[in-house]
Amino acid sequence: MYGKWKMALAGLGVLAALVWVPVLHAILLGFNLVMHLVVMTGQWLALRSRKRRKTPLNWQGTTQPFVTVQVLTHNEPPELVIETLRSLARLDWEAYEVQVVDNNTTDPAVWRPLEQACRELGPRFRFLHVEGLSGFKAGAMNWARQFIDPRAEFLFVVDADYVVEPWALRRAVAYGADPKVALVQFPQDYRNVCPENRGIVAEYRHFFSGYMAMADRLGCVPSTGTLTLVRVSALRALGGFSEDCVTEDAELGLRLMLAGHRAVFADERIGHGLLPHDLRTLKRQRWRWAFGNAQILRTCWRQLLFKPGPNWRQRVGCFVHLTAWFNFNLIPSLSLIVLAALAQLGVMTAVQPYLVVIAAFTLLSYFILRSATLSVALRRDGLPVSEIARACVVHAGLGWIFSTSWLKCLWSPDEPFGRTDKFIGAHIPVGLRAVGVELLIGIALLASAGILIAADFVLGPIAAVLMAGARFSVLWVAREMKATFGATEKAWELMTRKPKAVRPQPAPVEVEDLELVKPA
Repeated sequence: MYGKWKMALAGLGVLAALVWVPVLHAILLGFNLVMHLVVMTGQWLALRSRKRRKTPLNWQGTTQPFVTVQVLTHNEPPELVIETLRSLARLDWEAYEVQVVDNNTTDPAVWRPLEQACRELGPRFRFLHVEGLSGFKAGAMNWARQFIDPRAEFLFVVDADYVVEPWALRRAVAYGADPKVALVQFPQDYRNVCPENRGIVAEYRHFFSGYMAMADRLGCVPSTGTLTLVRVSALRALGGFSEDCVTEDAELGLRLMLAGHRAVFADERIGHGLLPHDLRTLKRQRWRWAFGNAQILRTCWRQLLFKPGPNWRQRVGCFVHLTAWFNFNLIPSLSLIVLAALAQLGVMTAVQPYLVVIAAFTLLSYFILRSATLSVALRRDGLPVSEIARACVVHAGLGWIFSTSWLKCLWSPDEPFGRTDKFIGAHIPVGLRAVGVELLIGIALLASAGILIAADFVLGPIAAVLMAGARFSVLWVAREMKATFGATEKAWELMTRKPKAVRPQPAPVEVEDLELVKPA
């Protein structure tokens, strides 16, 4: 709490300086505009073309590589995790183990059922519980590496809420058969989907349809944390996962690229998880994604720019996908509000009308370029215009998160790991506290538009109205998340029904490989 007040006071100090020193305000707006154009132009150029990867039909080998499937849990609903474990017991692969790593869950009533489930599923499943561990999810994965089977050639990371298809490992190992490939990433997909939350789903999907496909083409694929196959020898050579970043998955992809390894994005759906079920949880997840990528850029920009090895396409691609959740709208939005207040008071200087134009141009170009990138990414997957429009509204509604997270990282790079809480009973679908800031900013922007119209500005009022609409779009996001809440309740009802018995799995062995068949 003290840190938030400290940031607020610092922000007021900066605001006062900008009001009284227009030249400083102009420099800040100009720099913000340049960064905005660099990021948005890079995203547009990188997403213009897409190369579809040839799907491997067969894994070429005499014996199956041994795979350690790793499921990380922290205070997760036992029913949810057990459903994931049952899906892993049905994998069409012989040479694998499942390592369930529960870290820092203090309530035995939460983690003991997982231990029992692993015992019932057979010797292939190993349960590990540890408390007092630091380093967030990365710390748990690094700690668990000492317990993986020494035969393991690959580590397959699965989130605790993902139900995977039986052919998942066959497909993953097929893509990773090339010894130069150190990482294979599959897209995230979801099962608590209904007609009323298609905008949320499409907005998630655009990252994989656009940015991940671009990264695959340019040779800079990051990990996204689940449904990820990592070559154990490459991970060991890098010293494991970084515990200094809340998006350790994306950071691993960057380090693998800098070390000369290849990474592959396999655009196949091999598992389905659960969307965050309320607006506050969704915003917390998106904050972590954007903030974590800002952490990576803050700490690794020198290596990204200057370390020998990667070509310029890979460097540009990394910058583009690491800034996928950024926007630069906060400074121009607040500038319009402040400048409108000065116009109302009749104290604008000769420079400040031009600042209205710069702020307005930044916001208007954002709407054009962001709508274009979303449309290009989603049209390739054949989504209808209505769903693309809903995705644009959802993205705009989450813009407050995307515009403040990277600024917070510039101020202070330390941030606790904001996990996605999956205990549905602990939440309500939406509350005023989850949308209050956006609504206040939207109202201020509408008032600013009226003042700027009266002061004979043209671009400023248009930009202010559009940005106010973007802030009010959080209400549409809340509407779709209410539908997601209902869809999640239905998914929970299916989970809690008496499951079909799963035959205990035998201990992992190395066997001769059978011909791989592409799933329908």
